[in-house]
Amino acid sequence: MDELEKTGNTNTSDLEYLKSNNTFIPSSKILEKVLERKCPTCSGKMRFSAEKVKLACDYCGYSEDFDKANDKVAEQSLDSFINLAVQSVPEKDEKHVYNCGSCGSKTIIGKTEVLVKCSFCGSKNVNEEAFEHNYFQPTGILPFKIPKSKAKDQFSKWIKKGIFTPSSLNTKAVLGELKGIYLPFWTYDAHTITQYQGYAGYNKSTTQQQIVNGKMTPVQVKKTEWEYKSGEKEIYFDDVLVNASKGLKQEETQSIYPFNLKEVVNFDPQLLLGWEAEVYSTDVKEGYKLAEKAMDNQINNVCLSLIGGDIQKDVHVFTNKSKQTFKHIILPIWICTYFFNDKSFLFLINGQTGKIYGKKPNSPLKIALAIGLTILFIAILYFVATNR
Repeated sequence: MDELEKTGNTNTSDLEYLKSNNTFIPSSKILEKVLERKCPTCSGKMRFSAEKVKLACDYCGYSEDFDKANDKVAEQSLDSFINLAVQSVPEKDEKHVYNCGSCGSKTIIGKTEVLVKCSFCGSKNVNEEAFEHNYFQPTGILPFKIPKSKAKDQFSKWIKKGIFTPSSLNTKAVLGELKGIYLPFWTYDAHTITQYQGYAGYNKSTTQQQIVNGKMTPVQVKKTEWEYKSGEKEIYFDDVLVNASKGLKQEETQSIYPFNLKEVVNFDPQLLLGWEAEVYSTDVKEGYKLAEKAMDNQINNVCLSLIGGDIQKDVHVFTNKSKQTFKHIILPIWICTYFFNDKSFLFLINGQTGKIYGKKPNSPLKIALAIGLTILFIAILYFVATNR
């Protein structure tokens, strides 16, 4: 494999002149750890190709595989790391200068920006320092498998579906810029033992003779019989996934689950070449609160099913959680906004599986028609039933 090249500050003066905005900046602010790969065949830019699922050169077609080892994607103790993180002082997101290795120009970027794009020649590289300025660095990455062309095809198929969407949505929806981005996630494990108790209600119907209009008439009477239930349930949670980006809501990313996390490999900045990426904004402690809420919801649902019955009442659940662990990984997502009738709608695609989530407008005319037909159908049934 050819040597990885790092571009950095070669100016020995105390101040570096920045041509893009006609100013000077201290040389200590030069971004030093920028990763770029040149093709060993033609010296062109290398990037990670979702089409080939390899590192590839767009100029000559050269490609090479990447290391699929996952030995560093390991769980870490949650309590110990939270205590250490609390003692750490977050760094400020200062601006740094990127010296472009392709054209020699200089561009100002934030040191936590992962994608480094030259303002002059447009070349894209990876700022390795971006992940180092957070307390936790990612240990794993799930490479893109869905290329941009397939993502667009997925959108074209998806936009045609929908009973209550406007008929013109398929032809008038305008797809915005489709961005492939690696988003940060936490995964959490926990061992739980739950004591539960409550009453299971069984609905039953009996026939009783009652006087109706002066006559003894059989009438169906419903009643609920209650039975006390209690027990213990042990559940082990593995890889409860939490979106660590505040740019998307949890329920939005959950809509494109699952990811096959068995394919996560050791984090390698080379796999980011040609793609956008984001560092986490939801920290590990805040993320665990979201994971714990998901665990509690699942535990409650399991306990309700164990109590059984048609309905339940006076249910009490007491859970002890232990052996909590976590890991930090980044996962591939296609993000886009499409436009229809001067309104924007979010559209997401799982970059590994192709699963889609999106919002669509509704047609008031179609909804009104459906309501009208439903009312008409009920009226016809009532008429038939009362005129037998």
